[in-house]
Amino acid sequence: MSKLSQSIRAIGRSPFLWGILGSVGFYALVHYGPLGLPLVKRYFAGHPVEYIETIIFAVGLAALTIKLFDTFAQRAALGDSPLGPAAETLRPMARTSQLAVKASQPAEQCDALLTRLDRLPERRWGEYYISRLRAALEHVRHRGSADSLGDELKYLSDVDAARVHSGHGLFRVIVWSIPILGFLGTVIGITMALNSVDLSAPDESMFEVLNGLGLKFDTTALALSLAMVLMFVHYYVEQLENRLLEDVDRRVQDDLADRFAVVPGGADGQIVAMQRMTEMMLQASETSARRQAELWRDSVESAAEQWSKMAEAAGGRVQAAMSAATGELSRQAEVLQRAVEAAGEVARLEDALNRNLASLAGAKHFQQTVLSLAAAVNMLSARLAESPGTTPQINLEPSRRATHAA
Repeated sequence: MSKLSQSIRAIGRSPFLWGILGSVGFYALVHYGPLGLPLVKRYFAGHPVEYIETIIFAVGLAALTIKLFDTFAQRAALGDSPLGPAAETLRPMARTSQLAVKASQPAEQCDALLTRLDRLPERRWGEYYISRLRAALEHVRHRGSADSLGDELKYLSDVDAARVHSGHGLFRVIVWSIPILGFLGTVIGITMALNSVDLSAPDESMFEVLNGLGLKFDTTALALSLAMVLMFVHYYVEQLENRLLEDVDRRVQDDLADRFAVVPGGADGQIVAMQRMTEMMLQASETSARRQAELWRDSVESAAEQWSKMAEAAGGRVQAAMSAATGELSRQAEVLQRAVEAAGEVARLEDALNRNLASLAGAKHFQQTVLSLAAAVNMLSARLAESPGTTPQINLEPSRRATHAA
């Protein structure tokens, strides 16, 4: 149900709305319809306070009428159980083992039954019957057993009784305020009448005042009459609501007694209670063991995660060290390779030097040969010069050849 629908439904159930509409309709009949009798106008339209009393009375009557129809609707809804037929009727059994099996059943059906209640229309969730069933089922589900269900139902019955009493708070305020308004109207009327006394003609003015005092008490008479009517109607509605609560008590007791076992009295009940205590201890032990296993698993997983992180960190550091060492080895290999290449260059240079030196050695012998030949030629020339005749002089000079090392 949307918020707009809830707001419309709340307005539709407002006693102020229906009370004001009822007052408007009533005074329309008084002033323009068949209710325009002198007596009616005197008691309902003779003073402004009478208008206020009538409107407040209409609001209170509307509140009681709404409660009356709501009570009839809830009584009619008690015919069919929203929980459906009981899957198994729990009856007292002769054998103790069967009683133990019945009584040891936890509230396994609570979730399914609460789901059925949730499927009901939201307008029924506020009913005494539905709210009582929901509270009882939630109690059984929370406790895990129905041992204290009887006490819980008594408590819920008292809560609903207090809820009925608090639901009539507006009515009590209205019943209290209507007579007060009546007395207030009378006091105002008497005060105005006394203020209109003419001291110059006291006899005539006093006669008029005494003659009009009867009308000044009309507000009080109307207020007491309206309050009396509301009290009778309230008594009737309150009795119907009390009967409704009694019917709800019996119906809830019957619906839940067929679904949840209660530990019987006597020896059988003691055996069942001991068995249930044993089952509860076993269940607590299983829960504790399961919790301990979960803690161990969490601890192992946490340690494994820490070891994994530490291994990843150590692997990263080793990988970084290996990478640095590999880089260093690569640089050393490059230096070694360069040294080898430099050694090869030195060898080649040495070979070239040797060849150059050999060449130089050869060139030196050739020069000596040339010099010797030049010396021989010079000697021959000298001898020829000493001989007669004119013979051309032959001058052989050694050709200087510069030999450079490669």
